[in-house]
Formats: sequence, structure tokens, C-alpha cells
Amino acid sequence: MEKDNLNIMILNSDQRSQDFAKGSLNYLGYAKVLGVSKVNSLLNNLKTEKVDLLLADYNTIMKYDEELLEKLRQSHEESPLRVILMIDSDINVRELKRMYREGVTSVLQYPFQMNDVEKAINDAIRSVPIAITKTVRKIRDLDFFSFLSDDELMSMLKICKCRKYKEGDTIFDEGEKPDRFYVIVDGIIAITKGIERKREEVLARLRRGSCFGEMGILDGSPRSARAKAYDDVVLLEFDRRIMEGYDDILTLKLFKKLTQVFSRRLRGANNKIKELAIFAQSKKTDSQPKG
Repeated sequence: MEKDNLNIMILNSDQRSQDFAKGSLNYLGYAKVLGVSKVNSLLNNLKTEKVDLLLADYNTIMKYDEELLEKLRQSHEESPLRVILMIDSDINVRELKRMYREGVTSVLQYPFQMNDVEKAINDAIRSVPIAITKTVRKIRDLDFFSFLSDDELMSMLKICKCRKYKEGDTIFDEGEKPDRFYVIVDGIIAITKGIERKREEVLARLRRGSCFGEMGILDGSPRSARAKAYDDVVLLEFDRRIMEGYDDILTLKLFKKLTQVFSRRLRGANNKIKELAIFAQSKKTDSQPKG
């Protein structure tokens, strides 16, 4: 969706914060931005205004109407309203999970930079309703989630996000701070590495069922490569904040699965190193004079 066509509403009871958010969006090229300070004003505006995206301050929601997200979900069932939750750093994981279950499509944490705002909006626009039966079936068929029961899978789907990316879109860039990992539901992802100026080396092409970006979740190190959509893709996205909660069996099971994936890849890399060592030794032997 083009910036000029995107209708955005901001809910924040703090006028200075609201003005800052509006100014940031205008600076980024989003012209159609409306701000409100109370939930009643928001609900009244939604009856008459076409709104594509809502930036809602968590503290304002809690102050005026804790059931707001549920009301929004019920009133926009045919065309779900994309909601970006603006949060303080001290929101606990359990509450963040609840917000995701209530329909939040992405999160923006104070204090935010311009690129944080752009990223949150792009995440929201790419969000796909995960309740679509066809999508759920595709996810159920993935070997990555074979360790989950049907009930556990449905619980997991409530705390992750499904995103669509177009061919050529960058999922994450080399050197970025890791904040999520992904599982491919459809399509192909290219993992690339910058070698020289304007030149990239394709390290791997990952297909349906593969996960990527998990190293950043496990050790917190910057992204060591770039991930791009090789064609149109659908991804399941797991927020690092959710994963670091360690507050339920499901999260621990996901971590166990990631360590299995990491171990398998490490063994594969070790075998490759051994093969290269044997090949190098045979070449050295062949090059030695006979007799």
C-alpha cells in the first residue's frame, strides 16, 4: 500500500507524544495521519473515517479501556484493523503475549527512531490473518512444528505473526540487531553475504519448512548475512521478546527445537570441513613427485 493512500490514526493521551508520533509519520511521507487522545474519540472516528492502521499507546489503552483491542477485533472482523502497539520497555512478556492474542500486528517501543517506525508499519502492512484455514493447514504440515500437538500449535499461532513479502524484499540486513526469527510457510529465501561493493554472494536458498535468523535469538549477535525474498514468500515470525519470556512449556519446546536445528547445522558444517580437509590432503598427495 502506497504511503499517500494509507490512513493512519494515533491513540495517545499524552499530547506531546502524540505530536511527536504524527511528526515522525509526516516526515516519513505519511500524509493522512489523525491523532486522538481518548478511546471514545477513537471509536467515534472509526465509525466515519476509513482507517488502515492504528498506532495505539499501551498506557492509554490501559487507562481508558482494557477491552479496546477486543472491541476493535469484533467490529472489524471482515476487514481487520492493523494495530501497532506503542509500549514502554517495562511491559512484561505475559502482557505482550496477551496483546498479540488480542490482534496487535506489530510493536513499537519507546523511545523509537525513524527506521523503527518504518519497520513497524511495514510489519503491520505485511501481516496476514493467520486464522485462514488454508494457511493453518500449511503450517500444520511443516516438519518444524511436528513436535506440537494441535492445541499447542493453535496456542503458538496466537503469539507469532504471519507476514507476506514480495520478491526482492529484504527480510533483514547484515549487521542488524536481531529481534526475531522466521519459519518459511511458502516460497524461497536467499541468504546472501556482501563480498565487494555492489556484489553479493548467495550462501543458501532456504525453502518451505526451513527456519532462519535463529542464531540472533540464541546468542544475540548482529546478523551475519542478509535475508531476501527470492520469490513471493509467507513467513511465520517469532518475536525475541516473546521467546525470552521462558514462562511456559511452549516457549521451552520452541527453544529445544531451535537447539536441534542448530546442532544439525553444526554437524553438517563439521562434515563439510572434514570433506574439504580430506580433499586438500588428496590434492597435496597427488602433487608430490612419484618414486
